[in-house]
Amino acid sequence: MSHHEVIILGAGPAGLGVAASLEGWHPYDNNGKNLLNINTKNLSDNGVRPIAHFRELHHPKDNTPYGSNKFNFKKNKRVDWIILSDDAPGGLWNNVPENQLTLGPANWMELSQYPIKQYNYDNKTDINLKEIINKKNLLSYYQKFSEKLKLNDYIHSNHKIISIQKKQNGEFIIYSKFRNLKKEFSCRYLVFALGPKSIKRQLGVTGENFDYINNSYTKPEDFPGKNITIIGGGRSSDWAAQELFDSGKKITYIMRQKEKNHLRLIRESQFLDYYKRWHEIISNKEKNMTILYESKVIRFSKNNQITYENNFKNQTTKSDHVIIEIGGLPNYDLLKNLNLEFHKKYDNYRFQLLQMKVHQHSFESINVSNLYAGGYLAQGTGLSVIGFHAGSFLISGDIIKKIHKNN
Repeated sequence: MSHHEVIILGAGPAGLGVAASLEGWHPYDNNGKNLLNINTKNLSDNGVRPIAHFRELHHPKDNTPYGSNKFNFKKNKRVDWIILSDDAPGGLWNNVPENQLTLGPANWMELSQYPIKQYNYDNKTDINLKEIINKKNLLSYYQKFSEKLKLNDYIHSNHKIISIQKKQNGEFIIYSKFRNLKKEFSCRYLVFALGPKSIKRQLGVTGENFDYINNSYTKPEDFPGKNITIIGGGRSSDWAAQELFDSGKKITYIMRQKEKNHLRLIRESQFLDYYKRWHEIISNKEKNMTILYESKVIRFSKNNQITYENNFKNQTTKSDHVIIEIGGLPNYDLLKNLNLEFHKKYDNYRFQLLQMKVHQHSFESINVSNLYAGGYLAQGTGLSVIGFHAGSFLISGDIIKKIHKNN
């Protein structure tokens, strides 16, 4: 068994942010004070949200240039940490469509230890901080972040987490599968940052595993057929449907939601070019885009036939390819033996999940000591990187304080 002081599950922006602080990259103010030493409990008790405090230091609003950073980072002694992850640095961003755009400007997606402005300078790139950033640039940034801060030696990719236990002595035991080999790890502090889509949702209908059915979308070239059925209704399926339509495909788009909800999302998302394009497609009533609202798939058949229910009647269509983009869920099953409490979180962009109930000054679970929720999974965070990155300082600061106290 491999033992470490801290194990972080997930190599997305949430996990990388915690890892950077544990590696020793601590934020200081202009007076030379280590901000990880702030008594965040006192802040919370006095009506100041600690996550908001750190967020303001990263993205200050008061007469400061957009995207500037009030942090000064200095290298301190590292804590014994590792990351276990299915993916390489960047986490789930490794698996989104090739040209996918974020919902916010580039500097909303950055991690403060290595601002994108510095990344641009180092790599001779010109990512505009105020504009939407695409997957290619964002993933490159997260990879360079890991390289720049020397995190890669401690990131163990291709590890699928199988189960988590907590022993009576307080240690967590993590079992993973690495290239069909079962691995076992232990730690005193566990950061659960697997992300909001660590397990794919399933339709749960007959024939879902046929070869013509795909559970993800990358780029049009992966789908050579003419007729394509897309099942979804969220941003990922909207992206796939629009991009495939514009590449010359004939699209059948099946979604459970009502037409008015989809149109509202399109109307409220005109700051994104692909939703401007959606507005044009719907306004022009394009014949190669058939949208079936308030519909659901009943079954798939071997002959590429999809049976679905629409207007209370079963109907059929045939497609060369089916793409199922119905999102995912945090894999809380890994923690099912720990009796955790959760909070329902929704936003205006059809993003919803259960967040772990945590102490707001540390993001430590209110139910299980030394278990921390990273990123979207922590109660009280917003559903963007700028909304949760500040929490990485609460987590790492609390862990470091505990380690110092115990030593």
